[in-house]
Amino acid sequence: MKPKQMAPLILIAVIWGSYYVASQQTVVRMAEPGKMSQFPTGIIIRFITMILLTIIMFKKDELKLLLKVKGILGRLLLIGVLGFLLDLTAFIGLSLSPAGSGTALLKCDIIFVNLISIFIYKTKFKAADWACVFVMLFGVFLVMGVDFTNFSIGNAGTIFFILSALFVSINAFVIKSVQLDKNNPAKDNVIAFYNNFVTMIFFTAAAVIHGDLGLLGKLSKDSGLLLAALLAGLGQTGIYLVYYYDLRRFPVWIVKVFLLLMPIVSTILAFVLFGQTMSANQYIGMAVVLLGAFGVLMLQKKKSENGENVMAGQ
Repeated sequence: MKPKQMAPLILIAVIWGSYYVASQQTVVRMAEPGKMSQFPTGIIIRFITMILLTIIMFKKDELKLLLKVKGILGRLLLIGVLGFLLDLTAFIGLSLSPAGSGTALLKCDIIFVNLISIFIYKTKFKAADWACVFVMLFGVFLVMGVDFTNFSIGNAGTIFFILSALFVSINAFVIKSVQLDKNNPAKDNVIAFYNNFVTMIFFTAAAVIHGDLGLLGKLSKDSGLLLAALLAGLGQTGIYLVYYYDLRRFPVWIVKVFLLLMPIVSTILAFVLFGQTMSANQYIGMAVVLLGAFGVLMLQKKKSENGENVMAGQ
């Protein structure tokens, strides 16, 4: 894999890691006792994203394509439903388990992606491929500060995190199926718009049912909250643009491998911007993740030299 090919894969990890920090700050600043600030946070981030996507699509003359969805509308709506479910299950998991272990478990989506690739798309992975993936996952767990002495795979929070990772994995393949539909392949911005809009509707319904809609009023009183929300909305827009670009051009599992770099980005940003301390284990974890990523790149290079098309497949 050439450096030019790697650029958008590294970029999505940087954007997603930055988005994670901005959205986390939005949730924290909007929080009130007894309220689920995640729901109004989801609304405002998606609303900002919808405005930005509308502007982009207007400039590219793509708004008319929102109505040309014959044969793919069901999957476009499913993408939005899965987008909400993956967020909802992650939120529930965070309320039941430590954030560090939860965030690390969410990156286990690459395991589901690989299994789906094997059983549905007949992708062949070598032992070395799996070894590099698990090395990177171990590094992610170290970066996120997982306490291995108290870690349990059977608690309720863990189950919801695993469900969220499963929804993320399925969503990636549904997105790619719409991108590559033989009869009506959708533009990336069209997929992003439907995904964002449907997810926003569900967040709004959840906020109304849970009685959290009033928290949106804090945006006019807290400039720091508004700035965090704007940055998160900008980040979400960037995720749609770059993530969908990557999914269209690379196998899903390769995209997910590079997204394992995301916790490194968010941890460094939290250290630089908010003075959060970093432990020795986190430094070691970063090195382990980078070592695993280097291994993946070397394996892809070797496959390419042997005449294998490493960019082929789902």
